[in-house]
Amino acid sequence: MKALLKSLVEFNKQVKPIIKGADNPFFKSKYASLDTIQQTIKEPLNANGLVVTQSNIFIEGQLLVETKVWHSESGESMGSIFPIVVNKQSAQDYGSAVSYAKRYSLSGLLNLIIEDEDDDGNKASDKVTIIAKKIADEVVDKPWLNEGTDEFDKVKAALQNGFKLVDVRKKYNVSKKVADLLTK
Repeated sequence: MKALLKSLVEFNKQVKPIIKGADNPFFKSKYASLDTIQQTIKEPLNANGLVVTQSNIFIEGQLLVETKVWHSESGESMGSIFPIVVNKQSAQDYGSAVSYAKRYSLSGLLNLIIEDEDDDGNKASDKVTIIAKKIADEVVDKPWLNEGTDEFDKVKAALQNGFKLVDVRKKYNVSKKVADLLTK
């Protein structure tokens, strides 16, 4: 997911905090509407070769929203699933529940900052960018350990002599399959 993570880091540098501008009279609160979120992220997504898809799905009797972010060049993706909770069986309630699920799934997956108008969004945005870059750098800067290579054989021997898998992960990205092969 090297290309996707690099693009997400750049996306997080560019996207601005999203202001809660819509009113929820039932709870006497404000929220960021789905339209506001989509309009705010559209340009930074496009600038970084990212595409978001959101689909309503049905698994084991549960309505869900599946949100995915895709890297347009590499085809890499990551996603999340969020439940659609409908209290009353009406089209209006279903629409509201879908919108709610899409907003929260989208903001969680992309690590968006949703704030009140009086929040200091610049400070929060800077912190998120620093954290996202650190996480991406940890994954991107390390090579993948692959089975059948000299490095794999050396690591396997080191593990048999008391070295720990956690130490290996400091130097290499290790897939679950490779980790299983190493620890057999």
